[in-house]
Amino acid sequence: MNQLRVLLVTFLLAAIGVAAMPATQFRSSGGILDTHIRITNGLGPDVDLSIHCKSADDDLGEHLIHYETVYGFDFRIKIFGGTQFFCSFQWPGQFHWFDIFIQDRDNCENCAWLIKADGPRRFNSETRSYDDVYQWNE
Repeated sequence: MNQLRVLLVTFLLAAIGVAAMPATQFRSSGGILDTHIRITNGLGPDVDLSIHCKSADDDLGEHLIHYETVYGFDFRIKIFGGTQFFCSFQWPGQFHWFDIFIQDRDNCENCAWLIKADGPRRFNSETRSYDDVYQWNE
């Protein structure tokens, strides 16, 4: 019975430690909670895409993505849910934003997105194509 109490207390302390960790930890080590986001500019030749991604805990800053170039970031999801990243997307004459990752919606460790003028498209691993089309969050 004593061993069971020690095991239970150890588990609870470990769970509290994980819950107290920052929501995202960059430069992930390939663990089970690690998520990788890749965003490709698919707007067309000579159209640069400016993006700015954030979560409740992290601001990833602004980045310029040239046509067919990829910007990516890695993070560790919250063990009890709620991880979310949103990005603004700007190119000449256009400004949009989109929730690039919502833990309850996106069931992917490697989430690849293609940004088109009519909205973001997520890579579908079953069809091997960017056919999961979403609308901008306007």
